[in-house]
Amino acid sequence: MLLQLLIVPVLPQMGVGSIPELFAVRFGGTAPRAAAALAVVVSMAALLVAQLMVGRLVLVCLLGVDGRAAIVIACAALVAVHLLRRWFASTWLRAVVFVVMLGALLAPAVQLSAEWYGLPVPQIAYANALWQIQGLEETLLEQELADPAVMKPMLTAFVSLDALNLVGLILGLALGLAALPNVLSRHVMGASARSLRWSAVWALAFATALLTLAPALAAYARLAVLQLIAAPTALTQLPEWIFTYGRLGLIDICGVPAIDAASVAKACAALPDAGTVLRLQDLALSPDIVTLATPEITGLDPAMFALIAAAALAAFLVTADAPLAAIVSTLGGKARDQSWPVPCAIVAGTLVSTGTIASTHPASILDVAAWALTLAAAALFAPLVIGLWWRRGSAPAATVSVLAGLAVCLHYLLATRYLAPGFFEAWDTLSSAGPTAREIFGELKNAWVDAAPGPAKDAAWAALDAHAQGIANWWGIERFAAVLIALPVATAAMILISLVLPNRRATTS
Repeated sequence: MLLQLLIVPVLPQMGVGSIPELFAVRFGGTAPRAAAALAVVVSMAALLVAQLMVGRLVLVCLLGVDGRAAIVIACAALVAVHLLRRWFASTWLRAVVFVVMLGALLAPAVQLSAEWYGLPVPQIAYANALWQIQGLEETLLEQELADPAVMKPMLTAFVSLDALNLVGLILGLALGLAALPNVLSRHVMGASARSLRWSAVWALAFATALLTLAPALAAYARLAVLQLIAAPTALTQLPEWIFTYGRLGLIDICGVPAIDAASVAKACAALPDAGTVLRLQDLALSPDIVTLATPEITGLDPAMFALIAAAALAAFLVTADAPLAAIVSTLGGKARDQSWPVPCAIVAGTLVSTGTIASTHPASILDVAAWALTLAAAALFAPLVIGLWWRRGSAPAATVSVLAGLAVCLHYLLATRYLAPGFFEAWDTLSSAGPTAREIFGELKNAWVDAAPGPAKDAAWAALDAHAQGIANWWGIERFAAVLIALPVATAAMILISLVLPNRRATTS
């Protein structure tokens, strides 16, 4: 809606094919174009990393190959799709895959709703699952199979977020989508206003249908997991799906990957309050696998898993081509000016770098995708909207705005995640950490300094880093809400510099 209201109505038919070209035509000069190109490449590379992580997960589960081989296969398939789309420019393929993905998610949700509650409408039927979940949560607490300190009740909305970070998350996703280069590029290629409006209507309709299925699938998966724990289930009798995803590093039990029953039993026996059955606090399940693993978790026919996996793979191949194409058009110029070696070299370099990052699994898929949208929002939204609606907006202002928003956002995202101890020490006066958290940080740091080199020092650093990630922030803003910091910086730079150095074409006209 932001895209349709703030950006599309004032986009002239400039004959441009990318966001950097749009900046060059609107502001003039090479500096705005270069700054926009940098922002596009960084944000789209992050989105492509998230997409490749999806492809890796699906291929590992489908083919049984290791993670590195899955990345290679995913990159090769993506190259083939990219070449086919260059030869056959089809606009309907993405829509078809989206419908297929919607049907693949709808099938297990409808089957579970009908079998469990006699109502084949997941958006309504899963209310019954929520009440069962609430009852099971109370049962687990009574049986001491769950620790209230770590339990996150499903019926408590936004239990992990305060109001500030919730607003920051929504703004980052919404503004990032509105400024997303591969989305915006479709609106600067000369489509009619009527077709763009209907495109937005259909997109909203399908997105609504898809997103209303997500809570139902999450509730059904959560209910099945809680029923497994409440049974209770001995550590030696865990279902096979736990070990399937545990070997991928996506399920931990008692702090170690759930590779097999022996390793799980050994890790749980080492805990101070060791038990022989699975407890809620012992189980750590990555949110990346919830959709894919729901048929296995809930005991559906394996064909349902194959259906979702195949649809997810098709969606990956189609949607991952969009950020790749945005990077190619940004670095290689207009398609009509490209010789074959140039785009091929860009594709190869992009996939090698992003594939290498994706193989390291830098964070969860959802986190990396959110980072990509946040980077696009921080770097591109303010200069794009202000430049289109305010004639005084100038080239120097746009350049500084893009670079400032990108730098602040990128620093906050990476430093609070990968350099958390140093970030906290450098900005401890701005952190929301309380006295107790600060004291724990000091104790953990001293323990790390005093530890002997080797495993003990590595373990001490891991504990220090894990604690620091929870308190490394400015004014309590989480990293996924970094747009709350970066966007005001970019907006202020755009407005103030434009007032000092206005657009020459606007002042002389």
